[in-house]
Amino acid sequence: MNDLTASPVPDNSAPFQRLHPLSIILKSLGTLSQNIFAILILHFSLFDQNIVYSMLAALALITLVFGVTTLIWSRFTYQVTTREIRIKSGLLNRNNRSIPFDRIQDVSLEQKLVSRLLGLATVALETGSGGGEDGQLDALSRTDAEQLRDTIRDYKDGLNAERAEADDRPVTADVPPLFAMDNRRIFIAGLFNFSFVLLAILGALAQNLDFLLPDGFFDPRSWIDAFPEQDTIDGFSSWARIGGALAAILSLVVIGFGSGIVRTFVREYGFRLDRVDSGQPGFRRRRGLFTLTDMVMPIHRVQAAIVQTGPVRARFGWYHLKFTSLAGDSGGETDHSAAPCATLAEIDPILDDCAIHQAPADLIFQRVDPALWWRGAIIASLLLTGIALATGTFINGGFFAIILLAVPVSLISYLNWRHHQFALTDQQLFVRSGWWRRRLTILPRRKIQTIDVSQSPLDHPLDLATVTIGIAGGSAIAPLNIAAIPWQSAMDLRARLFSWQNRT
Repeated sequence: MNDLTASPVPDNSAPFQRLHPLSIILKSLGTLSQNIFAILILHFSLFDQNIVYSMLAALALITLVFGVTTLIWSRFTYQVTTREIRIKSGLLNRNNRSIPFDRIQDVSLEQKLVSRLLGLATVALETGSGGGEDGQLDALSRTDAEQLRDTIRDYKDGLNAERAEADDRPVTADVPPLFAMDNRRIFIAGLFNFSFVLLAILGALAQNLDFLLPDGFFDPRSWIDAFPEQDTIDGFSSWARIGGALAAILSLVVIGFGSGIVRTFVREYGFRLDRVDSGQPGFRRRRGLFTLTDMVMPIHRVQAAIVQTGPVRARFGWYHLKFTSLAGDSGGETDHSAAPCATLAEIDPILDDCAIHQAPADLIFQRVDPALWWRGAIIASLLLTGIALATGTFINGGFFAIILLAVPVSLISYLNWRHHQFALTDQQLFVRSGWWRRRLTILPRRKIQTIDVSQSPLDHPLDLATVTIGIAGGSAIAPLNIAAIPWQSAMDLRARLFSWQNRT
């Protein structure tokens, strides 16, 4: 086998190898796709639509990109030893990086559409140092990428090469998955992922290609003046105008549902979750239509489980299971999707593998203080009243109607309060939050890192407090909170959690 594509050999005498030669084409195509707009802009502006100049500029760009990419490829080598992977890279400034296997926390594989057609994969290594991916091999053959991932996982579990070769068999279609989604299930999940991403994409393209659009394209007055039968439109009855407005709203709803379905199919197509027992026990997740991701999440790195749903989704018995892990998911998220559209019966076996369990049927959840909703409702009503008075007085009297928004805002605040609850068992802490986006966090008490009790200026007069639970790998922007509980209850809760930690 050629040294350029030879499988990684876990030996200290292993030679340094290069990435697959086809990675030159992949990298070059990616760079060219990012600069295609530059050629279009030059063609319609600087070159005054001269096709000869534009073709010469495109040829020069292609030559430069392929030349530089080839040089970078030739200077990038890697070596897999018995204990670490070594990477050498850089054109002018040479960088030598050594990543010990026992420091590697996660190894994930990714295949974009072109890579899948060519049988290539990207290997991303993460050590948990807080900087995201610490090493990336783009691209190896699919077989070599899987072998490298398995070599690292087997080393961390203390397996020798003979045992790894005998026991680490790839998952086949004969082995039933823990959870999988067919196209029907993906379609159902897409219905609950309402999105306007399609409109955003079209808007971004229109903004970048505005030089191809007619003058006044983004000016509503130009569209109004363009109607030849403006007098006829003005003569429509009020019911006809209301019908037109409703049709426009319905069109937006259809686009929102369509965007959500397409987006879900692109992300979740072929979703499959398997249990991996060789090496470090974990969950192997594969999904993606255009970009196939294949990652293994060790079970011991799972910190908490999150079960998401909504009023409509819960009515039909659908839930979304996520895991808070020490490592970030693809896209930088800290919550790993384990079952995007599943029933509780399908979720339970996955939780059992992590020693996490659903709340018992007789478990009593405690609500927080009602001040959580009426305090927020009063503040929102005062703010809306101020806006209504200012805009209604100085702009148009119709803006006084803004104050009516205080009714739905107060209702939503009340519903969110009713769904903000918590419960504590001997082993786990349960926290519910949100009415429309319902979220149940199941946190094993042994995974709790910090417990903070704080009071805002609005909490002091009511003797209330917020308890913030720190989880390794959790979000710093949206931490786990139990809001608006009496100060003494907050201190008692913290004491109970700390007493369990001291006992263990």
